[in-house]
Amino acid sequence: MSAMTAAVDPLTGLLSAVAMQAAARFRDHNLSIRRSRVVHAVAMSRWMAGVELPAPACHVGVAGWAIEDLRPTKAAVTCLRCLRAAPGGRSTAAVKPLGNQLALPIEVA
Repeated sequence: MSAMTAAVDPLTGLLSAVAMQAAARFRDHNLSIRRSRVVHAVAMSRWMAGVELPAPACHVGVAGWAIEDLRPTKAAVTCLRCLRAAPGGRSTAAVKPLGNQLALPIEVA
């Protein structure tokens, strides 16, 4: 998105400002959703008007894109899907689920 587009379209400019603020909050952090104890890796995800926001790297749904429901944390990633998707992903045997998170029956080659 060019600077000219944001200047012409106030809504896109506002969305971009919100996205930049959210990106700054999650820089060098992982995230948790609401009161969940599961910690996710962070990846940028397309939001409205082509603007990108920090989101769980595993693409778990965040109802309504409520940015305020995402909490930055320095805690280690515990989400099994995020861990498997990471470079050099870990096998099921090497990862212990946290709390009520169930291990998925996925075979790693």
